[in-house]
Amino acid sequence: MRQNYILKYTFFVVFVSLLGINWAQTTFDFTGGLQTYTVPPGVGSIQIETWGAEGGTGTYAGVTPIPGRGGYSIGNLTVTPGQVLQVYVGGHGSSTGPGGYNGGGMAATNYGAEGGGASDVRVSPYGLNDRVIVGGGGGGAAFGSTPSNGGNGGGLIGLAGSNGDEFVGGGGGTQVAGGAAGCCYGAATGGTFGFGGGPGDYHNAGGGGGWYGGGSGAGQAGAGGGSSYIGGVTSGVTTPGVRTGHGQVVITVLCSPMTLTVSDVTICLGESFTAEADGEGVITWTGGVINGVPFTPATIGIYEYTANSTDPDDCSVTITIGVFAIPTVVANVTDTEICLGETVVFTGSGATSYTWDMGVVNGVPFEPLTMGTDTYTVTGTNGSGCSNSATVDVTALYTPTIVANASETEICFGDPLTLYGTGGTTYVWDMGVTNNVEFVPDVSGVITYTVTGTSSFSTCTGTDSIDITISAPIEITYTTVIEDAGSDGEIDITVTGGVPPYIYDWDNDGTGDFDDTEDLTGLTGGTYTIVVKDNIGCFGEEEIVLGALAGINENNGSSIQIYPNPTSNNITVQTTGSFDYELISLTGEIILKGTAINQTQLSMADLADGVYFVKVLSENRTNTFKVVKK
Repeated sequence: MRQNYILKYTFFVVFVSLLGINWAQTTFDFTGGLQTYTVPPGVGSIQIETWGAEGGTGTYAGVTPIPGRGGYSIGNLTVTPGQVLQVYVGGHGSSTGPGGYNGGGMAATNYGAEGGGASDVRVSPYGLNDRVIVGGGGGGAAFGSTPSNGGNGGGLIGLAGSNGDEFVGGGGGTQVAGGAAGCCYGAATGGTFGFGGGPGDYHNAGGGGGWYGGGSGAGQAGAGGGSSYIGGVTSGVTTPGVRTGHGQVVITVLCSPMTLTVSDVTICLGESFTAEADGEGVITWTGGVINGVPFTPATIGIYEYTANSTDPDDCSVTITIGVFAIPTVVANVTDTEICLGETVVFTGSGATSYTWDMGVVNGVPFEPLTMGTDTYTVTGTNGSGCSNSATVDVTALYTPTIVANASETEICFGDPLTLYGTGGTTYVWDMGVTNNVEFVPDVSGVITYTVTGTSSFSTCTGTDSIDITISAPIEITYTTVIEDAGSDGEIDITVTGGVPPYIYDWDNDGTGDFDDTEDLTGLTGGTYTIVVKDNIGCFGEEEIVLGALAGINENNGSSIQIYPNPTSNNITVQTTGSFDYELISLTGEIILKGTAINQTQLSMADLADGVYFVKVLSENRTNTFKVVKK
């Protein structure tokens, strides 16, 4: 399967020209709070200068001691464009109070001044350990009966405070420890990491802040200065005791930012990016990149490429390029060969999201609309935005349009029927039917027959159905009233089956006209034939024998014999086979009833004289006879 790379060509400008903005030098003065510096675009190296703040002092009996001055540090720092540095500018110590901002030691309530705060620059995560350069703060002076000077901030080691009479000044901070506490009055404290020592309870001056803070002076002795620090920069130099008042920080860009344009910082394996830096000198890149020429990394990964210039005033610039894997996409389908009119489901695998052509939606049933073989293409994209494509072929075969046909769609029960299909080559019917062969259905009602047809053009089949209405057999039942006094016989028929409504043809007035009523009256004894026709042309026929009142020898050929008639005691009812009988009074009361075979005897001895009727049901025929009791 052929795989296609999908390439992206999105260009954007990472850094444009400086537009006349001067990033050469930035000065930070004391504010009493945190300040920040963001490295400008294209800048990779800066110079940092820090001055610690001067310690505090006061006057006693007209004498003003000299406070410790802040130290100075300078060095270079490698940075990245957009990097944020935190800047802390130390505050000048006062004659009393909690200490100069950024680490200055606290002063006592009597005769001791605050230590000056350190000035420093920090990198993320911006804790005390993340200071890259520090200018130590000066120690506070003591101004009791024996005034003493504060120690200057470092240098790598801060100066100790001056002694006063029998009291010992606080020691200066070093690179590894805070300055020692002075001795021996007022419980002075030593400096700690980042903070000058504070007073005990009387006369003590505060130590200067720094990498390590200076110790507090004891009694009327001065406090020590804090140490400076240059361990986080290159070409670092530190000088003690140069700053009066508040501290200061100055940051200077050491080179001129170059203009940089890169086509894309995230690409897929096999794609290229173009990086172009513009400065005063000739530009070369690391990693095989040629300035302004498309470059294709060989493997996936995160790579850094640095542009350098032959002009020393141009800043080097580094870009980070992410090269991500191309997904191996597979096009899947539930069936590669289907019949036209069926559906398939297309799904992609190997990526995160998928887009198909030809109107296909991933994972949703799809019906091809044309016959033949079509190629479907899916493009899969992974979480890195890299894409690839794959294809799959699906063949839609010819499906015949089958039509079910019949010789008749409405037939009578027992009539022949022929079913046949069209639109295909071969046909198979359900319910045991053979295509185009006459048969006689053995059921009635609305029957659905289904045919499945195939074509010589493919293996696909089509189906169709047809409904056939098959009339139920017409059944005729009847009751009769025999002729008694001449032309007073009756026939009452009941018709079931077929498809109502019905029309009737009795043979007593000609046949074939179907213009008769359902039932007949005013009949003489004899045989009558009824033909019934239903609504779809089906027929039913019945022959009915109507009896006439007669004695045993006067039954007009009826198969039912009743004798003796008249009778004074019993009568005999005789016929062939099983029959039902009823003895009925003139008022319609049923006196006797039962079932017999061939013959039975009915007792009328206890009945009053008069006329009675005997009704006999035999072979689905009802005959009524008049009997006289004497």
